[in-house]
Amino acid sequence: MKIGGIVENRDLTLYRINALRDEPGTAGSALQAFAKAGINLEYITESACKDGRAILAFCVKNGDIEKVDRYIEDQKENEDFIGFMKTGGVCVIGIYGPHFREKHSIAATFFKQLGDAGVNIMGVSSSISSVCCILSEAQREEAMKAINDFYELP
Repeated sequence: MKIGGIVENRDLTLYRINALRDEPGTAGSALQAFAKAGINLEYITESACKDGRAILAFCVKNGDIEKVDRYIEDQKENEDFIGFMKTGGVCVIGIYGPHFREKHSIAATFFKQLGDAGVNIMGVSSSISSVCCILSEAQREEAMKAINDFYELP
């Protein structure tokens, strides 16, 4: 299967807010604090839960960990932010290409190739032209091999 190329972003740490209020403006408020602190979020996803809460996941470059940790420490009394998790040593890998919106099996094929290679996916993000995932930096080589073995690059 032909693709346009590979996206790779290394030296990241994954954070998850496991119980963010699922209300209009909450995610924007949470993310605004990082913007004001000059912290670039390299990956962002949010999903709602049945109990009126949401999970917000984001990655930052390892150089920003101290800033993020300080912000999280300041939120300990904020009932909007419950249950932070932090996972270091992660990277984002993805594929992109023209006409992805017309190819219904791109995400399924991509994730199957990684799974067959024994790569554990920790998060997923996509757009009309790309499919990306978070994985352990320790599994980056296996993921890259699986991608290069299966996909045809320009």
